[in-house]
Amino acid sequence: MKKILILILCFFPLTILAQELKCCETINEAEAYLNGNWKKKNSEPNQQYRFEFNNGTGKFKVFNIKENGTLEKSKTEQPDIKILKTDNGFEIEYDYGGLKTYTRIKYLNSNKLIVMRKDGAEMEYYKISE
Repeated sequence: MKKILILILCFFPLTILAQELKCCETINEAEAYLNGNWKKKNSEPNQQYRFEFNNGTGKFKVFNIKENGTLEKSKTEQPDIKILKTDNGFEIEYDYGGLKTYTRIKYLNSNKLIVMRKDGAEMEYYKISE
């Protein structure tokens, strides 16, 4: 009996650490967390990103911050986006007019987002006030 108790006490903390925390259970909740302005970690200081969702479809916009503090839409391509629920959580689908790419949402809360590309590279974003 003591051996079983010791085994349970040894493995119980490991199972707790192995659980992946989830921010949301539905696509609508993920969209609500993503909506807004974000800054990418270790990126150009004058760039800002915006996720906008409306009824399941959205836009991913890139802005340049001008010297006077106003936002100017970047000339880079601005894809349509969609949140997909998978067996592993959520993914963001970026649609560049037929060419689609995907990133997995690794971590998401009200002020931090980490996405992982298919090649394993991670990008970290921090939410900023509007």
